[in-house]
Amino acid sequence: MMVDAAAVRGFDLTAHPGLQVTADLIAWADTVLAMDHAVLTALKDLAAPHDQLKLRLYLDGQDVPDPYNGDSDSDTFAEVAALLEAGADRHL
Repeated sequence: MMVDAAAVRGFDLTAHPGLQVTADLIAWADTVLAMDHAVLTALKDLAAPHDQLKLRLYLDGQDVPDPYNGDSDSDTFAEVAALLEAGADRHL
């Protein structure tokens, strides 16, 4: 459903598969953006001490709601897609 919500906004996510984050992947990246505080905490536990500064929330101080919470509909995915698009400028 998120692929569809992104497509409505002009983004093609079909070539972007999800990956399990590893310490090596964090080391490779310039920046790692977490969607919520729980994920940020998990990433901090996984990352090496010298990679900690690469980790931050996608929206400063605010969690992005998880649209996969079990009772989501297409409107929920559309709302999250809009929130993600609105926050993107701070990372470009």
